[in-house]
Amino acid sequence: MAQETTPKQNEEPAAFRVVDRRPFADPGSIPADAAVEEKRRYPTFVEELMARDAERERRYEEKRKQVDEELQRMRARLEGDFRRRLEIEKREMLASLLEVLDNLERTLESTSKSRDAGTLLEGVAMTASLFRSRLKALGVEAIPVLDQPFDPNQSQAVGTVEMSDLSRDGVVVEEVLRGYRLGDQLLRPAQVRVGRLSQRIT
Repeated sequence: MAQETTPKQNEEPAAFRVVDRRPFADPGSIPADAAVEEKRRYPTFVEELMARDAERERRYEEKRKQVDEELQRMRARLEGDFRRRLEIEKREMLASLLEVLDNLERTLESTSKSRDAGTLLEGVAMTASLFRSRLKALGVEAIPVLDQPFDPNQSQAVGTVEMSDLSRDGVVVEEVLRGYRLGDQLLRPAQVRVGRLSQRIT
């Protein structure tokens, strides 16, 4: 009869151990100072809100790009329209000035045939009058400065004239070159000579 073996009283049972042989599961292969990236987890309703916010941001960027593109197209159209209107106004202005040139050429032609100085003078006067009317139609006006107190904002003094009359001191007594303005804008200052009292009263 076989003899039964009984465990010794002092012998401990073998410990149960599970060995994970996957290489990434080996804690010993991870450096002790390696940073562990933790993925933030949010509750479901927070993730839904974040997704909605991201979608709104995407739609906003699309709308912004569309608005920017439309503004660029509108700016290009406005610039094109402005250039076309400017060209039209320039042609109309030059066409009106050509009439002045026609009158001058006709005056020169008729004067060369008749050799009459009176005809030349009359033709030039008519042409100058026509030219002034064309400038006025464009909004250009002469600046009245003669016999007016000298104003440096619209006149340029090119000389002085000695005056014995106190009332003529500082007054424009001669217009060397006429000045013009377009509305409130100065096109060209007048060149004038200003009266100066010869003996100032002390």
